Amino acid sequence: MRRLVLCFAFVSLTTPVWAQGDPGAPDSVTVSGAVFAASKAVVTVTLTNDEPLSGLQIPLAFSTDLAIIDSVVFGTRTTALTGDDIVRWDGDLGGTQYTVMLTVVPLSTGSLAAGSDIIATLHLSVNGASPADTAFIGTTTLSPAGGLLFGDTSALPVGYEPVFRGGTVRSPVAVWEDDGTLPTEFGLGQNYPNPFNPQTSFRIAIPTPQHVTLDIYNLLGQRVIRLYDGTAQAGYLDLSWSGKDQSGRPVGSGVYFYRMAAGDFQQVRKMVLLK
Repeated sequence: MRRLVLCFAFVSLTTPVWAQGDPGAPDSVTVSGAVFAASKAVVTVTLTNDEPLSGLQIPLAFSTDLAIIDSVVFGTRTTALTGDDIVRWDGDLGGTQYTVMLTVVPLSTGSLAAGSDIIATLHLSVNGASPADTAFIGTTTLSPAGGLLFGDTSALPVGYEPVFRGGTVRSPVAVWEDDGTLPTEFGLGQNYPNPFNPQTSFRIAIPTPQHVTLDIYNLLGQRVIRLYDGTAQAGYLDLSWSGKDQSGRPVGSGVYFYRMAAGDFQQVRKMVLLK
């Protein structure tokens, strides 16, 4: 039987050999999306594995401070495990807020059966002090526990990184009614959807006629494209971006910033393009 050594001082299993690659079909971790309702949201983490696992660790990180992790409830696949097994979650990895590590090591049985279902459910509260509307939930290699790693019980000992599919949690998308009422102040709404592929939309609130620009930048601060440059009338301006630069070439996956300027007013927001 294969054994897994995780990066924890309290785990000591035999014959650790680390390598990339899954000897069978790629195992995966999938994080669901959620929308806050009454300041609460629930996000599920689904595990799919075609071979028994001798252990797993799943570190998650939120891209913004929108969500506060209240608790984590592990799924039915772990209910048969005993007090000798490791089934735990730890927050604030490496002193960084809005992160959580899910760890399952079935020491008593030696393996977690193959299957595809929810391994854990995250219960979240909205952070009322956060300016963000959306948080992307990705994986991380923050210390002290390390990164996303599985171990299986097939013939050759391998520790490998499974396929990871991130999710999002967001505030309810604001709905503006075109009832003739003008906005009272300038504002740049959070793009929707976010993350997106290949297109996302923006809404700008303009209380008085004003020259408006909307630019998109990459993480290096380089302008990717100017989406709008002109005088806009009072009301709401709806724009969209198809993930292409000024020359019409598709840009890569990653974090981008979009910046609105209207007279003395400026606002910047963040978005994520996933392919």
